[in-house]
Amino acid sequence: MPANSDGSPQMQMLEHEDVAWPSEDQRILVPFHEAVNVTETGLLGASIASGTNGTLYLLHAVKPGDTKNTDVIRHDAGTKFLIKQEFDVPVVQQQKELSDDLLRAFIESHDITSVLINREEESFFSRAGSDQTDGLQCHTIVGSGIAAFDSPTSILVPVAGGPHSGLAIRIAEAIATAYDCSIELLHVISEDASEQQENDAAKLLDTYSSRVAGSIEVHCDVLRKPGVADTIIEQSETRDLTVLGAPEKGELRRYVFGSTVDDIMNNTDPQPILTVHRKDTESLISRWF
Repeated sequence: MPANSDGSPQMQMLEHEDVAWPSEDQRILVPFHEAVNVTETGLLGASIASGTNGTLYLLHAVKPGDTKNTDVIRHDAGTKFLIKQEFDVPVVQQQKELSDDLLRAFIESHDITSVLINREEESFFSRAGSDQTDGLQCHTIVGSGIAAFDSPTSILVPVAGGPHSGLAIRIAEAIATAYDCSIELLHVISEDASEQQENDAAKLLDTYSSRVAGSIEVHCDVLRKPGVADTIIEQSETRDLTVLGAPEKGELRRYVFGSTVDDIMNNTDPQPILTVHRKDTESLISRWF
């Protein structure tokens, strides 16, 4: 890894034009079975579709025989109505009987570009198993604290230059476009980081900021803090929505995928957090569920 003049590691300025994220014709899937916070998750998905001139797909995995259940049909119609009141986007709504390969088959048959999942919909995704969710041919987005989602005025995006940070920026950009809100880019460095490392961090945020649409207000902040995960938790609790790229290793990965998340969910009233993962790599769904 290249080094700065002071001997510290040089932060890699990652390009993210290679993210397969078209500016239009997105097909965003919101699948559900237990119908937990469907309206909130649907509105999030609709905002991504709206911000990219795309289409929202709502997939209700029902019990065998329930595809003609009038109560289920009425509930789904009400959900679609509420979403259409908020966003003028095409909404394709389908009911399918729950099966182990339903998610993968639907994604492939409808050429889905991104799937947005409420973490509380555990029964649907745990049933599929890792062999069914590894390497899904679409981006994956897992949401925590979705029940608290409301029209955001600002979106926090912690970035570290990892392979999924570019996608996090794109998703935040789409939501910010739909809700006409600002984006706050955050990078955390250690308290004893050198001035050069701080300058590198600022350049990294500038690089990401320059790729956001000019119509969106973007703020950049480099914080000197002792712990990355604790800082993101602290910052996210005061924001309407946080979007971060799935971490690859270290403390932040333990925060997102370890027991800390359960502690936060059980002991606080968390704001919504979206963790995103680019396609063509190990599925975020299989890691989480």
